Amino acid sequence: MPGVDYTTTALIANVKRRITLPDAQNLYRPEDLIDFMGDELSSTLIPLVHSTQQEYWVMKIDVPLVQNQTNYTIPIRGITNGLRLVTLMDNNGNEIDYPLLRPENTASSYNWLSPYSTSTLYGFYMEGDHIVMFPNSVVTNPVNTVRFRIERQPSQLCSTDEAAQITNIAGQSITVSAIPTDWTTALLYDIMNGQPQFQPKIDDAAVSNLNFSTNVITFSTTLPSNLAIGDWISIQNTAPIPQIPYQAFPYLAQCVANLAMAGMADTGPYDEGVKKAAMMKEDLLKLMQPRDMGNVQTVVNRGGLFDNGQFWGWGSGNYW
Repeated sequence: MPGVDYTTTALIANVKRRITLPDAQNLYRPEDLIDFMGDELSSTLIPLVHSTQQEYWVMKIDVPLVQNQTNYTIPIRGITNGLRLVTLMDNNGNEIDYPLLRPENTASSYNWLSPYSTSTLYGFYMEGDHIVMFPNSVVTNPVNTVRFRIERQPSQLCSTDEAAQITNIAGQSITVSAIPTDWTTALLYDIMNGQPQFQPKIDDAAVSNLNFSTNVITFSTTLPSNLAIGDWISIQNTAPIPQIPYQAFPYLAQCVANLAMAGMADTGPYDEGVKKAAMMKEDLLKLMQPRDMGNVQTVVNRGGLFDNGQFWGWGSGNYW
């Protein structure tokens, strides 16, 4: 499709320009450079963007509460299986503060020195890959959902040959540029925005039919209403475009170029490339933070000395 090429194909060309790598060389295949991009995305770009704490990848996932169930798995796509925030949802769709506890806080609800000091304590604590709700009675009160906010980690990169770009939308039937030959209905698929900021539109979607002659994919999972021509479909946990701010693309390309030059033992250009990458990193950090330069962020002393008591379950009328 016409327009700016944001895909790994364009990034490969960018890397080659930075190190004047000829197309005829046999040292690095396109898939090798994409693997380098994936490595740098995970080890360099994700920690860098995460360090700015500017909510770039934050998304909400609502999980229904189940009677007598207190363990709930943390969404697996969160960076380092981490959480941005956990809240409860009441039956009217309002969010309720739900504090993080330390496990030792929940060892006993009775304290012989102060018998009532922890009688209204409520919240959750982490345990491996899940949270544990405390006390058990939380799930019997007028709440029906636990809301996880996570930083969804960018998907592993793939080539455009391993993805399909949307050319037409007719309900659950999506026409694409071409369906990769190894796709099957047994796999799950992700759909992402083909334009900045390259956010995911749906993850883990199931497919009921693949018509290779007409390039039509029929989804059994209900598709979001904001799908658009130009969006990309790829196998679960993969993407043909880095899901990072577009201004970070040159830095990613430079990091990959440095890896390639190191592999070629090209010492002089490699040293210059490392210096260039360091300068690009500093400039990129200045661009990414603050993300909002005009508004003043409100400071709330959540759970502090002058908080309204929600930490203990009795603030603002929320009593457990």
